[in-house]
Amino acid sequence: MSTPAQRVHDATLALLNLLEKGEEATTAQAIELRCELAEATAAAGRLEDAFYQADELLKDAQREHGPADPLVARVRQTVAAVEDVARQGE
Repeated sequence: MSTPAQRVHDATLALLNLLEKGEEATTAQAIELRCELAEATAAAGRLEDAFYQADELLKDAQREHGPADPLVARVRQTVAAVEDVARQGE
């Protein structure tokens, strides 16, 4: 099992590789990687960064796909996961 820091590194690298290939940041694959990055960032204890990532991702996904899209539901799960990590640390 990888550490939170390794997860952040792996998700960041995968997302950068995807974007370098010309993929948009709001495709299903990019959204999944951005979710993983936000969740891993929270697990690594960088909550302010994680909240920012999740918030921006939610805005991007809603703007691109509409509020009822399953991808937006996935992002909402990430927002909840980041909030859970923050609550556990209280």
